Amino acid sequence: MTRCLISIGSNQNEPQNQIESAFDRLGQIFEQVEMSDLYITEPVGNVQQEAFLNAIISLKTKSTPRQLLKQLLDIERLAGRNRSNEIPNGPRNLDLDIILFGKEILETDSLVIPHPRFRERRFVLAPMSTIAPELLDPVSQKTIAQLLLECSDPSWVKPLNNEFFAV
Repeated sequence: MTRCLISIGSNQNEPQNQIESAFDRLGQIFEQVEMSDLYITEPVGNVQQEAFLNAIISLKTKSTPRQLLKQLLDIERLAGRNRSNEIPNGPRNLDLDIILFGKEILETDSLVIPHPRFRERRFVLAPMSTIAPELLDPVSQKTIAQLLLECSDPSWVKPLNNEFFAV
């Protein structure tokens, strides 16, 4: 079993419900599924849109990275996401990204692990530091807590509440 960290976010069609539904689906497929607190976050990019709700999900899987990606894309589609029709960095019902897949380092045309921009994104690092501060980034060999301290992203990230979900 491999521990994976998944970024989850939404800013359309009742974002908290979108995230909770996706979390429930992940709990039906994978083992030891836990989610960080929810955070209200400033959108990244130059698209005018509502703030996002973001969190990090930790799960254990026997899937390969490509199988996990397919499972996540299927959950996004169930939430009404159509990647081919959306604006890059624009609003979305649901966004699920593989951030870390164990200690794996992988680069293909369709999948890069660790996620190539996670070290630069406060909306990923802040919730990640609450669920796995000691975890090492296999590329930089720095902990998530260290990466958050060094993060220069000026975007705001605010805790929504102190609720912790687990299945």
